[in-house]
Amino acid sequence: METSIFATKSEIREHKNPSFGNVHIIGLDMGYSGVKCFHENGNFVFPNYCQKIEGEIFGDLSRNDLIYEDLKSGDRYYVGALAIKSLSEDSTVAEDKILGRNHYGHMDFLIKFRTALGLARWDIPEDEPLFIQTGLPPAYIKTDEMLLRNAIQQSHDFALISCGKRKEFHIDITAEDVDVMYQPMGTFYSVTTDQFGNLTNDLKTFRNSDLLVFDCGFKTLDKFVIQNKKLEEKDTDENLGMKRILEETRNSMQEDLKKKGYSVSVSLPAMQQCLKNGVVRINDRINFTVKEFPIEEYLKKANELICKEAFDSIKDYVFSIKYLIMTGGTGSAWYGYFKDKLKGIHTLKVISGDYNSNLPAFYANARGYYMYRLTQFKVKR
Repeated sequence: METSIFATKSEIREHKNPSFGNVHIIGLDMGYSGVKCFHENGNFVFPNYCQKIEGEIFGDLSRNDLIYEDLKSGDRYYVGALAIKSLSEDSTVAEDKILGRNHYGHMDFLIKFRTALGLARWDIPEDEPLFIQTGLPPAYIKTDEMLLRNAIQQSHDFALISCGKRKEFHIDITAEDVDVMYQPMGTFYSVTTDQFGNLTNDLKTFRNSDLLVFDCGFKTLDKFVIQNKKLEEKDTDENLGMKRILEETRNSMQEDLKKKGYSVSVSLPAMQQCLKNGVVRINDRINFTVKEFPIEEYLKKANELICKEAFDSIKDYVFSIKYLIMTGGTGSAWYGYFKDKLKGIHTLKVISGDYNSNLPAFYANARGYYMYRLTQFKVKR
């Protein structure tokens, strides 16, 4: 098993997407594992972590290195992959700030939102209007939409360093500039829209079919069931997803190493480095050595356990739906298992979230948010 496929990606891609007049749409997925964005000049993703910078910055910055600067306080932060690199296996991290339901009120959330905002607006004149289309898990939207809006509907004054260049931003966002939809519907609109922003024949097919959008993310697993031309179920499970996989991996790994006489406590953000390298590193401060222990077997066992539980959560639907749409980063990793498990049901088609797209499935919600808003603007024109 290649452990790095489970790590949150970090990339900035520049390319032209279909757009609408001078209103600049931002399809933004503020995920628990990573921030994904689709905008008119490209797309990007970065890990959901930031770290305050103490001292001076030295050395060259790579293309994906991101630094946020608060123009009022002067504080600077590493964001995304650069912040993850600053962690060691035994670094202490307040996980509730980034993974808890109340994360909207923390400065960390605002920093990551502004970083995404700056990247999406990098080449756009400040006086030209924007529109942010985003979403929330079905079970969260009633209670969390107000909290999300409260965090982003304000004046944003900050600077960003990206690709080695620094730029300042002064952006005001009002309620009229933001819309929040059911998160799985992002994928629904992504798989029914082509690369030119045109709705495909799949839209009519999917709208008139019984289907399940299965959005498997980092912290949440969302089931969005449409049957008999109505929304039958919208459910969010916080116990199934990549967070649970990493927790199971971490716990079994730490317990096993403890039996061998090693004490290690790895935060969930630091697990990203373990996934990337395939090992957990332990610094022996007595003998001045570094020991590395592979995590593959722990990860494989945890993934198989949670994947099976996730499959069991939808097995009652598979004979009554025509399409199962698998989306999200975790859903992408599980797609092969689900497709193979269900291959004997000829009345069911399993579809990946990257259908009709040239981007990985973890972009599906952000791409769908963008395409949905683009379609709405075209209709109202």
